[in-house]
Amino acid sequence: MNKTHHINFKGTIDKFGGAVALISTPGDCAIVSRGVPRTLVMMCPDGCGETIAVNLDRRIGKAWRKYEQSNKLTIYPSVWRDTGCRAHFIIWNDQVLWCDVEDGVRIALDEKFVETVFNNLSDSQFIHFETIAESLHAIAWDVLWACNELVKRRIAQVANRTTFKRIGIRFSAMPINGRIDISV
Repeated sequence: MNKTHHINFKGTIDKFGGAVALISTPGDCAIVSRGVPRTLVMMCPDGCGETIAVNLDRRIGKAWRKYEQSNKLTIYPSVWRDTGCRAHFIIWNDQVLWCDVEDGVRIALDEKFVETVFNNLSDSQFIHFETIAESLHAIAWDVLWACNELVKRRIAQVANRTTFKRIGIRFSAMPINGRIDISV
């Protein structure tokens, strides 16, 4: 199997069968939309050849969030296949980040964004990163990465890998270049 590290968005269509017809290689994907996005249909990026359907419509059950910024697709939370190849990955800004391996991914966030996340942390109680993302109208992955960066700088504390609070009263800046730089 040949894992891919990129998605290839083929378009939006109104029928599931039409979306399946658009995808043929690992990482190809299309969105089924009838008024609102319903399903992300994807050829498994693991290279197993199977088609994955990711629900985007909360009206019919558990749904993933879809973000599009700068014409790049992000899905939250991660996709974890519990059958077949058992692939576990994140789709973040048109990239496939594999959760089962350390593959040299480096992500740099805009320093102003990291500071904004810091300013939205409490110094008295832990806050879940998704709550911060919702209040900032930001991508949850971006907020989680920023929170972990603040922990590395020792100006925030983490509990249970998902909740954070600040432990410094001032933001400690470190130079970071670029918005998001994903290198694989």
